[in-house]
Amino acid sequence: MLNGNRPGQKKAATIAILVLLVIWFLKFYTGGYLLPNRGDTEKWQEKKIDITDSINESVPDGKKENDLESGPVVEVEDPVVEDDTPDPGSEDLMLVPDDENPTPVPDDGNPTDVPDSKASTTVSDSNSPTHSPDGETPVVNSKDPTAEVEKVPTKTKTDEGKSATQSTATEPKPTGEKEKHEKTIIMGKTWKEDATWVKEKLPAWRPIIYAVDSRTDKDYLHVLVNKGKESMPYLTYLIDFYDDLSDVNVFIHAHEDGYPRAWHNEPSSADYSAVQMINLLRLDNVREKGYVNLRCNPNPGCPAELHPQGATFDKGSIEIGWKKLWGHMYGNDEYPESVGVACCAQFAVTREKIHERPKDYYEKLMDWLLTTDEEDAGRVFEYFWHMVFGMPAAHCGKNYHSCICETYDCTVGGVGRRSLDKLAMKRII
Repeated sequence: MLNGNRPGQKKAATIAILVLLVIWFLKFYTGGYLLPNRGDTEKWQEKKIDITDSINESVPDGKKENDLESGPVVEVEDPVVEDDTPDPGSEDLMLVPDDENPTPVPDDGNPTDVPDSKASTTVSDSNSPTHSPDGETPVVNSKDPTAEVEKVPTKTKTDEGKSATQSTATEPKPTGEKEKHEKTIIMGKTWKEDATWVKEKLPAWRPIIYAVDSRTDKDYLHVLVNKGKESMPYLTYLIDFYDDLSDVNVFIHAHEDGYPRAWHNEPSSADYSAVQMINLLRLDNVREKGYVNLRCNPNPGCPAELHPQGATFDKGSIEIGWKKLWGHMYGNDEYPESVGVACCAQFAVTREKIHERPKDYYEKLMDWLLTTDEEDAGRVFEYFWHMVFGMPAAHCGKNYHSCICETYDCTVGGVGRRSLDKLAMKRII
């Protein structure tokens, strides 16, 4: 159009272009089409957005900004990223969500105060690695993991007035006497003996079994030294469990059955079963008498195996060590005229009978066993146990039949009098 031949058209076009330029220049000057300069911009990190103006514009006349339930000023700030590496000097704490640590309910049934979600989370399990070594519980602010650790003591007073540290994660254990057991089997075993039959075949009994010749066997308890045969595990139990004895405590060997290793087991049976012996044992008779020898057959041991008052003894005689043990325990030489008891150091004793002697009495017996130079200290104790538990020096029954049916249930499992008549004194050696 600008290249037209008519002068009038060229002039009109020039005027129109000038008008458009003027209009554009005005718009440009007023900022309508201006792009913002770099110097006039603000960093978004520092900019605060106030939404109150827009809220107030929508509020009806007569109401103020404070009358609204949700009228706070929201500030958008650059989030601060902090190093979460723990301070080498602080404790290594582990935050536990509130829902993983329910607040315990005390014994009175009333729940304790439940902290709100803004409160700190307390980790108080004494077995947890977060437990403070000084007996205090570390408290960590659940909102700020970098907050300083605050120590809150968790010690409470028991009913008896004694101080006890209790975990807030579980109910406190009841105080007072230990759990009482009705019956316990005590024995010692060597590495080649299998004692698993006690748990498998006598599940109602608490097994206290000592590995006498192994300090690394994790399945059994251990003794100080393998000395004195069964006397070492027997004394270890009497000392270590003096305050945790059962109503009835049965001391036996590790032989489950079989001849000749279990030849001393009663009552007479084809396999000399220790399991049958325990199952037929009359606990009422044990409770009544306090001490019961598990062997009724009088041979060997009865009526008088030892004569401590003798003038001379053959080398290796049991009387020599027996007199030493007597002197160690009682400090005199007033020995009984004779000592007799059916072998072989297998017996049942009640808690009350054991407690007739103080604990240091059994510790004194252990002291002799650990220090004696007797080669067969176990045999010495074999003729001393019944006296430890208050029986006379010569403790032998007069009638095998009556002993069997007093000690064991003769009405169960074919151990009646008819079978006893056939087996009476059969195993006298």
